[in-house]
Amino acid sequence: SVSVATRQGRAATDRVILRWVAAKMLYADKRALETNLKVDLLSIREKELNFYVSNSLSIGTQAAMLSGFAFAGLMQPLPPEPEVLRVLFLVSTVCALGLQLVTVVTTTLLAMLSPGLALRGPDGAMHTAVDGMVDEYRLAFYTFLLGMLAVHGAALFYVWLAFPGVRAAILSCCLALSLAAMYRYSRRLMLTFAVPKEYLESGKFVGAEAAAAGLNSGVTNPGEVMTLAALITQEQQLPSCAHEQPAIGALPDSIQSSQGRLQQATHSFL
Repeated sequence: SVSVATRQGRAATDRVILRWVAAKMLYADKRALETNLKVDLLSIREKELNFYVSNSLSIGTQAAMLSGFAFAGLMQPLPPEPEVLRVLFLVSTVCALGLQLVTVVTTTLLAMLSPGLALRGPDGAMHTAVDGMVDEYRLAFYTFLLGMLAVHGAALFYVWLAFPGVRAAILSCCLALSLAAMYRYSRRLMLTFAVPKEYLESGKFVGAEAAAAGLNSGVTNPGEVMTLAALITQEQQLPSCAHEQPAIGALPDSIQSSQGRLQQATHSFL
């Protein structure tokens, strides 16, 4: 009777263990699905992050060069008269220097802090870093353009300070042609390569794009499509607090008690 009870207890324990292992395997498969989906979403947004980082560094390099030109302009000797042109030249030069230095600092911090947030932040930090970088990058670009205008203004005022009327007029025309050519070519390039806002694509799934991604993946079951869409939306959100993951290493109490009874029955049999 002891042997029969031992075998029955062992069989019951084996069934409990098998059910527990199967449940944990399903749990691990679900977590693996979420992890693979998260990696794929991050790889898409990483391309956007690298794009904006590269552009920020390019703008920062040009802004640093122009700020050097503006600082060199402050060192130039100026005639004492007329006083109005002297003041306008100094104001334009200082504005050009300040705007370009602001651009340098902004782009440098963007290239440093945004990838740091995406790399070392919590879940969803990649999307927060890219979305925030888009706005700051646009602001840095506008600051760079204002600095360019201030450089041209400083050059125009210096021309009228350093040269007589005819030469100053000729050089002013050259500066005006340079500014007009810059505007024309910039506008042409913008119209050629700029993407309209309604056709602009982002690496983030917005609105119905999550459900469309589920349909395009080959999933036909409506419940599975909604599950995939919910997972995509969840992975793009920055959590407000860290969520604790349930421990999977410890055995349930029922299995531990069954193992204890099995050991007691085995000792009594031996």
